[in-house]
Amino acid sequence: MENNLPKHDCKQFVKQVFLVLDGEMSESEQHMFIADIERCKHCLDHYKIEKDLKAYVSKSMERKCCSEGLKQSIISQIQSMSDEKEK
Repeated sequence: MENNLPKHDCKQFVKQVFLVLDGEMSESEQHMFIADIERCKHCLDHYKIEKDLKAYVSKSMERKCCSEGLKQSIISQIQSMSDEKEK
């Protein structure tokens, strides 16, 4: 599989690490990402640190739901900002 991978690029890793950790890559993209970073000890170590930190923060934080009014207010503000950018 390693032969199918392009040359490792540490700068590209930095751009992708949070996409992987946030679940914003497809499963096949994640597999390619992991196979790629396994070729670079520095990137692999950095990935493991970020993954552990994200897990620790997630466990440490108390999750609370916000009110429906707050949700609607946030959505309205985002839509308003989006409308202003389109002008």
